[in-house]
Amino acid sequence: MNGPSVEACARFVEAFDRLMVMVRERLELEWRYHKRPDLRQLAGELFDHAVEFGSLLRVVFRHGLMGALEDETGWFAAALRSRGSEQDALTLLLDSWIVAIQGTIRPPECNELAEPLQRLRANLPQVMEIARARYGTPPTSEIGDLVGRLIQGDLAESQAVVHSLLTAGTSHTAVITEWLLPAMREVGRRWENNELAIFQEHLATETLRRLLAGLTVSAGESEPLRRTAIVSCVQGDEHQLLPLALGIFLELRGWRVRSLGGGLPPREIAAAVAAFSPVALFLSFSMLSGLDEALETISCVFAKTPPCRILIGGRGAVTARALLERAGARVAVDFEEAHRAALEEVPRA
Repeated sequence: MNGPSVEACARFVEAFDRLMVMVRERLELEWRYHKRPDLRQLAGELFDHAVEFGSLLRVVFRHGLMGALEDETGWFAAALRSRGSEQDALTLLLDSWIVAIQGTIRPPECNELAEPLQRLRANLPQVMEIARARYGTPPTSEIGDLVGRLIQGDLAESQAVVHSLLTAGTSHTAVITEWLLPAMREVGRRWENNELAIFQEHLATETLRRLLAGLTVSAGESEPLRRTAIVSCVQGDEHQLLPLALGIFLELRGWRVRSLGGGLPPREIAAAVAAFSPVALFLSFSMLSGLDEALETISCVFAKTPPCRILIGGRGAVTARALLERAGARVAVDFEEAHRAALEEVPRA
């Protein structure tokens, strides 16, 4: 998919704050005066999606990732569809950005920027097909049974499942990669599809946290690698359960792990790397809209610290693989690949 010119993309970035104000104003008008039931049931979520979609556009335009726009829009379509709006809310979101662009940026740049969104709007059946595909397929019955325990917050029964797996010879790391991660994905799938209440998602998340913590206790001491790893999220990434699971996976493989959690800006992550001199920094990066924060983190780490490997994973990382690896990071598709890649260029002590 051909994209706007460099000049047009620069205009979009410069005008982003004004564009966001116009988009919000238009959504508020629809909300207040048209009394549309599909918008009322979305509550404030539509505003949040509009901001996130704008951040996605900024990344797509700035970095020339036009090929990812339709698929990423499918995520927004799925999120809005699961909250009760089959298509109208997405249409309104696209229209609001088109109107804001055409009302803020002068031609011909405004036409270049609006054209990809107009093309998406004209091709909504295909976008909605992508959204339907995101509903995914149910997991195995065994994973489904575990998820049923998790969403009930039944720690004892969930622990019994883990204990039976370990007793049968499943390794602690395989429990994470073959059972708990698929269970996390299924909880996420049900949440995105509006199949879970908020309290159920919270129960599942907290129960998974406790299961993961228990694995390090039951495993005993691993053979130490005598190497330190830092695990964090790209700033703005809210999926903190996955980095927790990765940190425990690495501990089970013998790493000394320093987990930073989420929300830290790039310079603070770089400061932590400078303080601990790890062999590797592992970053979770799920939403493509956070690409600039991911690239800034890579730059800050390489600018201020001795060299270390940067391993980055998640859906956003896979989409932006070329840019991230050009910046010096390594994209890994799973925990095992990230672990191996972190040790590739560093001989064991």
